[in-house]
Amino acid sequence: MAKSAVVKKSQVAEVVFSGINGLPEDQQKFGVTADHVDAFVQEKAGGNPNNVGVRLVATVDPKAEQPLPYEAKNTLYDKDGQPKTTLRAKVVWQLINSAKHPITLQDVDNCHTSIKARKYHALLDALNGGQSPAKKATWGNAFVELFVIPAK
Repeated sequence: MAKSAVVKKSQVAEVVFSGINGLPEDQQKFGVTADHVDAFVQEKAGGNPNNVGVRLVATVDPKAEQPLPYEAKNTLYDKDGQPKTTLRAKVVWQLINSAKHPITLQDVDNCHTSIKARKYHALLDALNGGQSPAKKATWGNAFVELFVIPAK
């Protein structure tokens, strides 16, 4: 009696860009730029930003008062304590809510365009852990990551 061959599905590793932590050490002091994000899209996602997902890293609690600690409270909340839905707050909340509502890099770009912000402005801050190396408490710790959405 012949033994049947067991076919195992190969596990394909997820392709992730972990922000500033994924840069060579000599570039980390400058942080992630839009060029780094565009290069990731070109090299890993076929040049299509719809093939790239954006999500919070596992250590970020989206329910915390300030999920992204480098963002000022007055950026995220109105005086009455309600989350703001305009300007920078709009794009930051989009990143924070990516845990509940999956988003693509194209969604992020569209949201930035809707408020007339620089390309990936808030996304870059989240990938770097702040707006500049002067944010010593958070700089160098990515709060979001990019990943290639697997083909179906």
